[in-house]
Amino acid sequence: MKLKYTGLLIALAGLLISGCKKQQTSFTNPYSGGKSALSIVTDQQQVPVPASGGAGTVVTITATGLEQYKGKLHFLFNGLDAKIDEITSTGIKVEVPNNASSGVTSFVVDGELVFGPIFSVTGKMNIDPTYENTYGADNAVWKAFPIPLSSNLLILGSFSNYDNKGVVRRINRIARVAVSDGAWDRSFASGAGANNTIYDIAQIGGYFFPVGEFSGYAQQGNMNGITRIFSDGKVDTTQVTTYLKHLAYVPTFNGAVAGGGVRSIYPVGNNKMIITGDFLYYTKRKYDANTYNFKDSTVVDSTYARKIIRLNLNGSLDTTWRFNTKTPGYKNRPGRTPDAANGPMSTIMDKNSNILIYGAFSSFDGTPVSNITRLNSVSGLIDPTFNPGGTGADFVINWMSYNAVQNKYIAVGLFNNYNGTASKYMVQLNYDGSIDNTFKPKAFDGGLPFFVKMLDDGLIIVNGSFKSYGGIMRNGLAVLTPTGDLADNYNNVGGISGQLLDVYDTKTADNKRALLLMGSFYSFDSKPHNNIIRVTFE
Repeated sequence: MKLKYTGLLIALAGLLISGCKKQQTSFTNPYSGGKSALSIVTDQQQVPVPASGGAGTVVTITATGLEQYKGKLHFLFNGLDAKIDEITSTGIKVEVPNNASSGVTSFVVDGELVFGPIFSVTGKMNIDPTYENTYGADNAVWKAFPIPLSSNLLILGSFSNYDNKGVVRRINRIARVAVSDGAWDRSFASGAGANNTIYDIAQIGGYFFPVGEFSGYAQQGNMNGITRIFSDGKVDTTQVTTYLKHLAYVPTFNGAVAGGGVRSIYPVGNNKMIITGDFLYYTKRKYDANTYNFKDSTVVDSTYARKIIRLNLNGSLDTTWRFNTKTPGYKNRPGRTPDAANGPMSTIMDKNSNILIYGAFSSFDGTPVSNITRLNSVSGLIDPTFNPGGTGADFVINWMSYNAVQNKYIAVGLFNNYNGTASKYMVQLNYDGSIDNTFKPKAFDGGLPFFVKMLDDGLIIVNGSFKSYGGIMRNGLAVLTPTGDLADNYNNVGGISGQLLDVYDTKTADNKRALLLMGSFYSFDSKPHNNIIRVTFE
């Protein structure tokens, strides 16, 4: 009997639970009492009339249901309010506002939106139709280097395919292209190229010196971070005799780094160079050594040399610059450089060959500094004429640019103050490191700036994750005047998805001013573009 009653109780409990579940399926409508949907009807796929235009252009867009919202209807070009000239039963006529950029249009009533068609705003920055690189690069492009006395550029980066020409021949991290149209030069004999990123390159004494994270170039090893190549792209090698009297071909440039890569290289006259990066040691190789059982061996000799050193043309360390021959260094052997920055750093060389250091550090060579300092070109030590008495930036500097024509620096980063003066995320500096008060940056909203480039005419390219600048929609790309305002008619493109790493001022095939934009991005002006693109800039 006990089992029968237990079963009955279980059945009754099940009915009660089932009944509870049915009661809980009835809810109050959460949307009752809300605003009615806008009765505006438009076709997002329609082509506006005209389909493109600059500031002041009157544009007609077909739509119905607009008349009832007269007086409170707003029309936006990519988030920027436009002047409405006419509303009819079949559409709207609006004027493209100043600083409008390409993108989606929208109808707005009391905060509710109805999206319209895409409109292309024309201006002084437009995709260059004469640039022949259709496919871009398959990975980041770090720099364009103009080859002296030629009509070619060297394109450097992390890519392993450039304009899809990698199907013809391997193109790893370096390519030679025509300045006029970007066409790939297949005669550049770089072999397999580099096995890791090339960040920078310099021409010194008739040779080219690429630097980066690589340990091999053109099927040749025994290098790290730097090597020497001929103008045709071939690596410069020499013959050595090993301990067992074998002959081997090795890089003629016998100098390298360890503990990190090389980010920048600067020529010093015709027979020296300065390299900077995050490395900790300078190394050179000895090829005629033997192992404990008398076989051939390569000995790597290391010297403590932190982040910035000067080398001779053959790769040997220049111990007359930033080097103390008596201070204990690697394995307590005498000889080492000073400590350099106590955190991440980047560098720029100015027209006087002084080297600006910036990044995220609180001291340099043991001297307290705030994320920025400058080295004297002769001694390699801190330049006391740079920002004397100033405190520098109160937080990280992401990127800096120097322009020799303007003789000024500009910086962007995570800082809020420079020398104790409020300057959120961006500041322009005079050559002596003091704030240039003629430049008044506006507010970045929705993200941060992380790249900046000052051009010879004083215009400034800023890129980042920001959505607006000074309250105006910019989607990660802004062109500024020397005073910090948005430059009229230059901010028409619909933005960029990704990061710029270099901007090179050049010419189109028909001799118009242009900018070659390089970096790690996948779209420009709402169109697919991979890591490199050229725009007209008139």
